[in-house]
Amino acid sequence: MTGETRGINQGSPSVQPRICITSGRHPLGEQGAEHEDMVRGAYSWCVAESGGVPYILPTPGYDRELIASYLDFADGLLFSGGEDIHPSFYEEFVLEKCGTIDEKRDLFEIELLRGAVDRGMPVLGVCRGMQLIAVALGGSLYQDLAYCDAAMEFHDGTWEQGGEMPSVTLTPGTFLHQIFGGEPLRVNCRHHQLVKALDQACRVSAVSPDGMIEAIEVSGTPFALGVHWHPERLALGDQRHLELFKALIRAAAAYSKKARNPG
Repeated sequence: MTGETRGINQGSPSVQPRICITSGRHPLGEQGAEHEDMVRGAYSWCVAESGGVPYILPTPGYDRELIASYLDFADGLLFSGGEDIHPSFYEEFVLEKCGTIDEKRDLFEIELLRGAVDRGMPVLGVCRGMQLIAVALGGSLYQDLAYCDAAMEFHDGTWEQGGEMPSVTLTPGTFLHQIFGGEPLRVNCRHHQLVKALDQACRVSAVSPDGMIEAIEVSGTPFALGVHWHPERLALGDQRHLELFKALIRAAAAYSKKARNPG
């Protein structure tokens, strides 16, 4: 399958596609107009620097019509990091070491993600965003590193205390392998949960030295993938990591062109 058919062909997009970026609600206890919709500015910078137009999506709660309107507007979606996903979405109870949860955001983003995949819209998930892709499409999570005996400590960012940034191995034939090549990729892992299992709709595209899943993609889509690290932080100092966002923009431009000219 060629880069063009997978939505990551080389060159600049002919139009500036609209990339909608999800946000978190703070503080979680506040409702309606009392909370703030927030997301790290690095996401918008990466999108704009890569040739796209970033739009921040508020998370008002589950609303099918509003979600459909967002999907009609967007050319691509970027699911940002944030709180843990409620374990009920993968048929588990909340365990002691599970972190902060926002079920309204979960409901909203799961519906948004499924709608985007159904339309063939390009999707990039970061950290929580990768976990959301896995869960929304039938996968499950370890609610904390402590619940996975094989997991090493570097996942939660302990390498930042003077250690070496960990690397991941990319799976041949995947989106990430096409974008970055075959060499191991240094990444800034900082997460306390892990993907436990994937539905057949997803495949693994990168693993850490301890064998944990660090990136996934949705099979049969033009461009839909998630990474467990934070490329938006790395890209500010290392232009290589901007290539992931450039690939999203190229795929979104192709999606936009097809939507405008369905014939």
